[in-house]
Amino acid sequence: MLLYEDTPKYDLWLKLILGGVLALTLISGIISIPQNSQAALVMFGVTVFVALLFKAILPRLFQIYQDRVRIVLGGPLAINIPFSNIQTVRTASARKVFVYWGQRFATSTHTVVEIVPKKGLGWVISPANRDMFLEQLNQALSQ
Repeated sequence: MLLYEDTPKYDLWLKLILGGVLALTLISGIISIPQNSQAALVMFGVTVFVALLFKAILPRLFQIYQDRVRIVLGGPLAINIPFSNIQTVRTASARKVFVYWGQRFATSTHTVVEIVPKKGLGWVISPANRDMFLEQLNQALSQ
């Protein structure tokens, strides 16, 4: 049963990086149309592929269930973190968005949450409402 759901917070710097990558490949394709139409088609294909890749791997929702935390990615992709494997959940520093020995699904430097597992690599995420997410998750973990 779903207890709580939150969306990720996306910072402007990340939107600019993602948009810049897509713009770079698209503009490269447009520029190469007069010289080499085949190269232009390849660059348009790369643009579509990268856009779909971003859509597939960037987090859409963070959900708290009675027995797990779920990171919903694009399409049918999701990561389930069972409560039995969670050692602690805490706020984290902004640098963990960029440098972290684990799985990074944080899209903002302002609302970083670290999920430390009992075994394996941890996760950093950035729910839009960090305080409410932590409160709900800690309450679910204690039950």
